[in-house]
Amino acid sequence: MESKDIMEMQEENPGTEPVDLETEVDEITALKSELEKSQQESQKNYDLYLRSLAELENFKKRAARDKEEYSKFALLPLIQKLLPVIDDLERALAQFDNSKDLEGLSKGVEMITRSLQEIIKNEGVEPIEALGQAFDPQYHQPLIVEESDEHSENTIIEEFQTGYILHGRVIRPSLVKVSK
Repeated sequence: MESKDIMEMQEENPGTEPVDLETEVDEITALKSELEKSQQESQKNYDLYLRSLAELENFKKRAARDKEEYSKFALLPLIQKLLPVIDDLERALAQFDNSKDLEGLSKGVEMITRSLQEIIKNEGVEPIEALGQAFDPQYHQPLIVEESDEHSENTIIEEFQTGYILHGRVIRPSLVKVSK
């Protein structure tokens, strides 16, 4: 504002104090400086926000890659434990082809079966006890229901296939014959 305009305003409003032009200019300059600082700080914060957003996206991508990598190789320790068992089976079959020794083959397969059972037991897999137990649909799947005078009702009298539990979760129910 020019000083002429300021004087006219004072004449129109006689109860107001005279305006000090230098003070007004200093205040405007201070406000402009403060606004400029605020804009710089705002830009700085916006840049930090964009960097943080980019870092978050990179983290998500890295986590997805790590999860995919883990999924690919999660079974590696178990497979490494099973490879010697496969080797034993191959040796047993080769030995049987050479000698046709059924008793030796039977003992070899029995040893390999125990080895496999030990491996899965160490991984947390447990067989479901079925024979002579009360039928439980959570753990047993009935294939046959048969009248029986020797057993009480809903008792498992024969197991066709062993069921297994992994850390408390049924991974395969037992296939059974149940008394009626």
